[in-house]
Amino acid sequence: MNILRKLALAVALMIAATSPLRADPQAVQMLNAMRAQQGVAPLSYAPRLEAAARAHALDMARHGYFAHTGRDGAGVGDRVRAQGYRWCYVAENLAKGQGDLTQVMRGWAQSAPHYRNMMSRNATGFGLFQGPDRIWAMVLAAPC
Repeated sequence: MNILRKLALAVALMIAATSPLRADPQAVQMLNAMRAQQGVAPLSYAPRLEAAARAHALDMARHGYFAHTGRDGAGVGDRVRAQGYRWCYVAENLAKGQGDLTQVMRGWAQSAPHYRNMMSRNATGFGLFQGPDRIWAMVLAAPC
């Protein structure tokens, strides 16, 4: 990785790590519209789930990997629990390289496992984060 790319990634990671958590209205609308078409109840946006998605997306960008399992062996359930969310259902969708939210959602909708996660009647909330290098992470869950 050349020095300019490393510097750009470092700046992007700093900005992303310090930005306040907030729901993306477009993400909420898109996901809930997809769910409504299938007769599935809408999800609420959950900052703790976004925090879990953010932590994983930033770690993947920082350390150059792309996987559901973290470098420390943690899975999505571990990451969600670390944010103080006691879950009874949890799932994760990851994407890399898509340029915008529409492309990400379209790709997940065309992938049976990702679509199943987004349409799960067990989920009540979700969080979504786009990290550097166009790494996207969505966490869907329901508390106990």
